[in-house]
Amino acid sequence: MSKIDKRSLSLLFILAVLAMPLASQSQECEKMRIADFPKKDLPADVDLGHVKRTDIKEEEAYKYYYGIGVPVDYVKARRLAFMEMAALGGQEDPLEGSSILMMLYANGYGVDRNLDISIRLACANVGGAGAEVEGRLIHLKDIKSGNSKEPFDICDDATSGYMAGFCESVHSELADIARKTMMDSVINKWSKRDQAAYEKLRGAAGNFFYQRVSSEIDESGTARVAIVEQESGSLEDGFKAEILNADKCDFIKYSAQDFIDADKELNLLYSKIMNGQLPVWGTVTKEGIRSTQRAWIRYRDAWVAFGAVRCPEMTDISWKTFITKERVSQLQELADE
Repeated sequence: MSKIDKRSLSLLFILAVLAMPLASQSQECEKMRIADFPKKDLPADVDLGHVKRTDIKEEEAYKYYYGIGVPVDYVKARRLAFMEMAALGGQEDPLEGSSILMMLYANGYGVDRNLDISIRLACANVGGAGAEVEGRLIHLKDIKSGNSKEPFDICDDATSGYMAGFCESVHSELADIARKTMMDSVINKWSKRDQAAYEKLRGAAGNFFYQRVSSEIDESGTARVAIVEQESGSLEDGFKAEILNADKCDFIKYSAQDFIDADKELNLLYSKIMNGQLPVWGTVTKEGIRSTQRAWIRYRDAWVAFGAVRCPEMTDISWKTFITKERVSQLQELADE
């Protein structure tokens, strides 16, 4: 996956499997082998007995299943999932191989629906915390009995921080696509001059957001990937709302005194953190906050430069004030943790 630290997640996954009994250890489940699937469902153009890890490096089944960066294509997702299952030899991550096949067969997407296959995959092939595996089995059996009509997704029954990281990453990628589509529909109507100014702002925003999530979010817990993804999404949603406001130049007009007050509050908070009067927690460090603050200053100045082009009737003071107020809220979150 592109947006998460797969090595960290894989280690957490191994620990979770070792610590919690899987349903396959407590129920009579036979592991699904590729030879157990209907022959007509297997990719005709691939020798699954000789697929290597390098053969699946460029494309990933989950992207075609969810439509991340590519159109939804369940047939291609199935083909790639079989290749992942064959190449990884039972060492798939939660959104590879067996997991994708479990969802495809459960929902009848690009293949004849077969709940028995999905149940076997959930029971013996797809790992996870004990509660997650049990939850998936109950969920699939409810679908089979007709008690549930909703589409099945592996994230429906996630309980661990490890699984939450994968699920949040998928949700984040889908949200990124929807967000970009909406923003592009607005920005593409602007003048070339406005668009050029926006691109500079977008670059500064990306640098600041990266610094913020990598340096000011505590990543010491097992749910760290999900927490980072949520913060990243929150920053991007806020930025989207501000760009939509910029489309109409609909911002609060602040006075010079408003900026003085906001800047004073910001400097006071920052000083207290740097001087140790307000503690930092977990993986957050003073140096990380300092680096983030520098990136924020460039971000703030980029807003001023963008605003002068897009909404010249707004004063520099107004732009600085609203961005400073946002930063005050972020530092206050650190102080309140």
